[in-house]
Amino acid sequence: MRRARRQAGRKSFAESFLMFAARRALTKIPRRQFIALPEGDAAPLIGGLIAANVGVYAAWQTVPLSTMVRHFTLSSDDVFRRPHTLATSFFSHRDGWHLLGNMMTLFFFGPEVVYAIGARAFLSLYLGAGGLSGACQVGTDLATARNSSYWHKKPSRYLGASGAVNAPVVWSVLLNPWRLIFVFAEFIPLPLPAILYGGAFVAKDVAALVNVRIPYLSDRFNGTNVAHGAHVAGAAYGALHYFLFRGRGGGGRFRRWN
Repeated sequence: MRRARRQAGRKSFAESFLMFAARRALTKIPRRQFIALPEGDAAPLIGGLIAANVGVYAAWQTVPLSTMVRHFTLSSDDVFRRPHTLATSFFSHRDGWHLLGNMMTLFFFGPEVVYAIGARAFLSLYLGAGGLSGACQVGTDLATARNSSYWHKKPSRYLGASGAVNAPVVWSVLLNPWRLIFVFAEFIPLPLPAILYGGAFVAKDVAALVNVRIPYLSDRFNGTNVAHGAHVAGAAYGALHYFLFRGRGGGGRFRRWN
């Protein structure tokens, strides 16, 4: 009786292992180093998003300024007359360094999320975060309670992909929280676990919203021309998307790259 049970157990284990190996072979995705070029579905998607942002940046250099301000910046003053700015503003960068920072972040963190959830789901994540972050920033401007210095110094118009980019950053951090990420602090490479990097990444904006100063981070990254509300909304959307995706049984599709 024991021998029969042992043999059945071995057979069940062997079948399970073969099924797992077959599933891994059928769903294998390209392995990618952190600084390597995107592969598979990630290449045209990430490349296309970067190209769109670069194209709008080029328009800032050639198209009349008044046209770009009206149609590619977001403001609580005219968003109801120009609702399309909820979308166009998060493809818009007037400053080259702003564009470079956002696109480098998308390049490094985006492909892993594409590999985990697919191109279509990633695009909905990116666009959803961009639209929500803009709407939340407008909502904070329209709110009557403005107790912190941030609200009193808010800019009147917003642009940039930071809110949209924050969603895949948070998604990537939650997917692989203990991966080491090298952060340059005053040109000194500092290795940090992804979860610690992500925490600091979000904390600087949350602190600005509640008027709390974080040593070094607040001095380096906070200012009167930063839409902290949009940044936090994009990060929150990314976290919510991650946990809802896993809650729907999406965890079986996750793959990690080194």
